[in-house]
Amino acid sequence: MVEVVRRNPHYRRLFAANAVSQLGDWFSVVALFSLLLELTGRGESVALVLVCRSIPTFLTGPIAGVVADRFSRRTIMVAADLGRAVLVLAFFFVRSPDQVWLAYLAIVLHAIVSALFDPAQQATFPNLVRTEDLVVASALENTLWSSMLAIGAALGGLMMLAFGRSATFGADALTFLVSAWLLRGLPQQLARRKTPPEVPATQPTVRGARWLKALGLDDLKEGARYILHHPRVRSLIVAKGCFGLTLGGVLVLLAFFGEKVFQLPGGRGISVLWTARGIGSFVGPFVAWRLGGDSPSALRRGISLAFVSICCGYLLMSLTGSIWIAAGILAVANAAGSVLWTYGSSLLQLIVPDELRGRVFAADMAWMTLAMSTSTLVVGGALDVGVSPRLLLAACGLMALPPLVFWWGAQRHFQERAESLVDQAA
Repeated sequence: MVEVVRRNPHYRRLFAANAVSQLGDWFSVVALFSLLLELTGRGESVALVLVCRSIPTFLTGPIAGVVADRFSRRTIMVAADLGRAVLVLAFFFVRSPDQVWLAYLAIVLHAIVSALFDPAQQATFPNLVRTEDLVVASALENTLWSSMLAIGAALGGLMMLAFGRSATFGADALTFLVSAWLLRGLPQQLARRKTPPEVPATQPTVRGARWLKALGLDDLKEGARYILHHPRVRSLIVAKGCFGLTLGGVLVLLAFFGEKVFQLPGGRGISVLWTARGIGSFVGPFVAWRLGGDSPSALRRGISLAFVSICCGYLLMSLTGSIWIAAGILAVANAAGSVLWTYGSSLLQLIVPDELRGRVFAADMAWMTLAMSTSTLVVGGALDVGVSPRLLLAACGLMALPPLVFWWGAQRHFQERAESLVDQAA
């Protein structure tokens, strides 16, 4: 891991920028959840935060993918970081229940800007590392997210208790400014990797009117055609996105369990559970990689085992009465979720050509956020009408079973591709 970061200097800069901004982001998540639960007293408020973060990503994602494939990805990322630094400061002004709307507005705008950043970042980093380092770099990206979640959630809880929520939000804004400064050092025109010979680049076959091309709709249609006509890519996007049916509800329940079920208010319970989530997410891909290897077939097997572990983990967590036991089980379940996401992303990066990667990852994120938003709304509403949070957590675990069955059925597409390559070699 250290060697991959050391010998890829541009990737190292991107890695550092992500580390700084994600650390601050998790600071403010703990503070924001605690603030809204304090002002409203309703589980629905946490669900609405998650929806406000997800729906704009779903709506903006396809166009964001076109933008990432047509314009300078460095410029997109720097501008997005500067915009997010300004938007975080809006949380300073939320002091009473009648000002909560301002928090939701800031979250929506923040999510729109992040929707522009994420496809550009996902499409960029495979161009900054050597081909043989791609799987490790992908795992590092995911574990960076999870380690910053663990550290940021823990430090965010401590900072909030020591200095208050305003200081926590201010620290988040500062991290975005530092990230923008680091990203400015990336090359303006990032080198594009040649399309792998086994995955030919698709060219648009139909050109619409000139204004359609100017709006990027031709590019959007090209990305959609690519996904629809490539069953392996389609299967990965569907399987990864269905994980959101579990994850969205669980994120609502973690805040509710920390504050209400385990009765550790003031952000303490949330901080414990989110820290455990981050630790598990950090460790998961590297343990799985050590045990199973990093071949494409090992990555596909890891996705199957991850769905099984997610289901079992949340079922067990729904039965425990101790926050510390719950935190341990949560770490294991999120280790599996991290394996699923990392391995799925690695397979997509190996398959999808650079000129389409932004649109494919935007579609991937859009489907994921739609599934998460649906789960979030259902679970948040169910909490507020009196459904047991433990029953809801068990139901979220069971939602991992349908995508597992789908993924098993989709393996024939990967086997057919492997057989085709063997025939071509012969």
